Amino acid sequence: MKSLSGMLFCASGIVLMCCMDAVAKALGADLTTFQVVFLRYLGSAIWLILWIALTGASWPKKEDLGRQAQRAALLVVTASLFFYAVTHLPLAVVAALGMTAPVYVTLLGAFLFHEKIGPTAWFALALGAAGSATIIFAGQTAGFGTIEGDPLAWAAALLAPLTYAIVVALLKHHSSREDPAAMTMGQSLLAAIFVLPLALGAWPAITPHIAGLGTLIGLLGAVGFLLLIHGLRRLPVSVFAVLDYTALIWAGLLGFFFFAEIPGPQLWIGGSLIIAACVLNSRRAVEAQTAS
Repeated sequence: MKSLSGMLFCASGIVLMCCMDAVAKALGADLTTFQVVFLRYLGSAIWLILWIALTGASWPKKEDLGRQAQRAALLVVTASLFFYAVTHLPLAVVAALGMTAPVYVTLLGAFLFHEKIGPTAWFALALGAAGSATIIFAGQTAGFGTIEGDPLAWAAALLAPLTYAIVVALLKHHSSREDPAAMTMGQSLLAAIFVLPLALGAWPAITPHIAGLGTLIGLLGAVGFLLLIHGLRRLPVSVFAVLDYTALIWAGLLGFFFFAEIPGPQLWIGGSLIIAACVLNSRRAVEAQTAS
């Protein structure tokens, strides 16, 4: 049951974080990347302050400040890279490139937490990687799989998964020491402070559209991160790594419905491989939990 609840928490968190990425893409039409990052983390901090005040949950502790600052700095880098990429490239393409993160996450899990990575886990990761490669390199439909566009955006999309993998590994390592709400609130507030100097400058007029999206991005980020932390407490990092592949499916659907980004057949072929990887690794996790 612990593995099942962990998978449900992580899966729900991934969906909300994908929705947040879509909101960031929409905001990127009016704001700079750093302004979007600032709104994302300031909004999350405000929502979580309200949550802690209303529920009586734990506030961040002084002794956790160093760890939270470490995560906050990495979160600013990761969000800046990813939000810049999704503003200039199709959402599903950036998500596909982001699928390299589970490789880093699995390796970090083995290195930092001494998690055993057996043949089944490696096969699941290989399936996920094959699905991602299919989406990136197969087909030339509606801009999917093409090597065009802003070179900086492609570089950002390639680098974001590495910093994201480090964040996930740190979250796994720190989640046993900090309360999830306090953990997320503290790092979000610090991230907003860190990125504030970069977000200063000419802001557009704050229309109801921008205000609504700015409020939504903070809420989605706050709730999504809380769910991921609760899930990571119940799952090995390597299992989360494969679950994270499902973000590609959600990114394709969101890109289609909200940005008219038409997925080519390679998205669905690759997506099928990714789903197979998730099912395989999820069964492995449940069997391992039952055996223990």
